[in-house]
Amino acid sequence: MRIFLTNDDGISSSNLLALAGAAVACNVGEVFVVAPHKEQSGVGHGFSYYRSLHFEKAENFPCEAHYLDGTPADCVKFALKHIYKNVAIDLVISGVNNGDNAGVASFYSGTVGAAREAALWGVPAIAVSLQKQSDEALDFALKWVAETLRNKHFTDMPKQTLWNFNVPPCTPENPCKGVRVSTTSNSMFDDYYVESDKCKDFLGNETAYLVNEDSPANSLEKNENGVALQGVAQIQGVARKSYNLMGNKVPDTRENSDDWWLSQGYASLSPQHINLTDEREYQRLRGIIS
Repeated sequence: MRIFLTNDDGISSSNLLALAGAAVACNVGEVFVVAPHKEQSGVGHGFSYYRSLHFEKAENFPCEAHYLDGTPADCVKFALKHIYKNVAIDLVISGVNNGDNAGVASFYSGTVGAAREAALWGVPAIAVSLQKQSDEALDFALKWVAETLRNKHFTDMPKQTLWNFNVPPCTPENPCKGVRVSTTSNSMFDDYYVESDKCKDFLGNETAYLVNEDSPANSLEKNENGVALQGVAQIQGVARKSYNLMGNKVPDTRENSDDWWLSQGYASLSPQHINLTDEREYQRLRGIIS
């Protein structure tokens, strides 16, 4: 059996290293890793089309590992269609992500995006995420992965299907109660934006406001390296504010949804399929248009 691992937290993630160690320790087959060079959280299923990709071997893994300067979906596509194009991959596991990817969060998630890319190519795939990082939650996730690799239930996964596995917050005092098969919540976020004089990069770190050389923002005051100074950006005499996304997922009270099971202290296992067709709307439109 050949198991391929990736993530969206990057090749330096301690959770990815722990996942690789757990997969190798199962001794059920070969393990390979291809992960993004840097953090790629929230990139969804984005991939590189016009830009070139580059990859290098990664050290300090208990198995063959590479890093790629692309997205999680890039890592899967590049692995299946280039690095391991002559290798039949039996399972792709993406994670272990720091932060849950239940419900609609799975649309935005790079972790789930990588698993979805594998499913598109007909390879069984599992996305593994922790609602809150802790040693207990990670240990629970790794034990579940090990059990899954040994029982091989994933071999019966239908084509173009993936499993989205999420673990609730765990502590020694409040351990995870177990695993429940769940539906995918459709509860949306209560998103809003906060105006700020400070710019942040996609990891939330304060940074300078960067502009292209031919931009009218070249009139900005810059430092000795030619980078626009941090703070309010002046473009054609108008102050440019920063807007930072805030918000949380609205609780889903539907029994048996992934968000609901997580709120009850159980890990959720949600099967998802690539088929995007709304069958009822398809039939309705056929009656109107065809």
